[in-house]
Amino acid sequence: MSSYSASEKALHKFYLSNYFISRSSLEVEQILFGNKIKDLQVEAYVFISGLARSGTTALMRTLFATGEYASLQYSNMPILLSPNLWKKKLKLESRERAHGDGIKIDGNSPEEFDEYFWKAFLKDSYISDALEVHEVPGDILKKYQEYVKLICHSKGKKKYISKNNNNILRLDSLLELPNSRVIVLFRDPLSHAASLLKLHKSFSESQGEDPFELDYFNYLGHHEFGLGHKPFLLREAFMEEAAAYPKDTLDYWVFSWINYYEYLLSHLKESIHLIAFEDLTTKPGEVYGRLENLLEPETGIPVPNRHTPSTYSGLSCSPELKKRATGIYDQLKSKDLLS
Repeated sequence: MSSYSASEKALHKFYLSNYFISRSSLEVEQILFGNKIKDLQVEAYVFISGLARSGTTALMRTLFATGEYASLQYSNMPILLSPNLWKKKLKLESRERAHGDGIKIDGNSPEEFDEYFWKAFLKDSYISDALEVHEVPGDILKKYQEYVKLICHSKGKKKYISKNNNNILRLDSLLELPNSRVIVLFRDPLSHAASLLKLHKSFSESQGEDPFELDYFNYLGHHEFGLGHKPFLLREAFMEEAAAYPKDTLDYWVFSWINYYEYLLSHLKESIHLIAFEDLTTKPGEVYGRLENLLEPETGIPVPNRHTPSTYSGLSCSPELKKRATGIYDQLKSKDLLS
């Protein structure tokens, strides 16, 4: 975050922390561009989700590269609710993102920015010490559809794609949208938890040194790890049970993995599709071949080279947690895209 100037940081804070201003900017967009999007039909909504570090960014970028989808991009920051009016883009040179995972970003890179819409219009009502499951009121869901139309209009597309790891909180509402699909990624629980723990420690350190970095993630609803970490409250007993596991231990992140994917298993529907991270990295051709059949892109999907993820040796956690997580992983694998 040190790459942002003082004026850029001030603009981020002014807009993203003031929901009245940001909601008003969307209202202005609707007034000015309402006639232009009146007859626009969004042909497909594709929502990519999963617990952080499961490959959601890689999948999003590959599908976005087909050129068929509109999405929010870094060039839309920070005036996220005015995709047509915000013409003065903040300059962002290509650089590695803060996760330190080798993924390069620039102004054209799509990213997890539409969570800000939910924060602004739900007024953080689902955010406390945890992120709570919620049903989106009909009027706000309709407002979201209008917002997506504005994004599509600004990009000249008729399909929309979003990567948002928080969408587990509102799955049922999103599936009410016409022609919507949710693609959820999952990963071997111990290596997944180790990756989350590694980033939790890294971001906790960097956010302690750079307060703007913490503000930035909080503004956007990114609470996966770091000093602003908030778990997903997917069942009432979670917070009490999670208190038994310190956040700097592998057990906590394995328990968080169980919490997320156990809930997902109980809420699977025909329009929710599962992809194993291991298949995405070792069998990309097969995975994207199935996605082509599912999403029917006009030009096909450019299959990326195989990716070699970080490996973790000597991982150890509670035998009970490991057994429970392995059982959930096996169930997910039996229902995924390649099964």
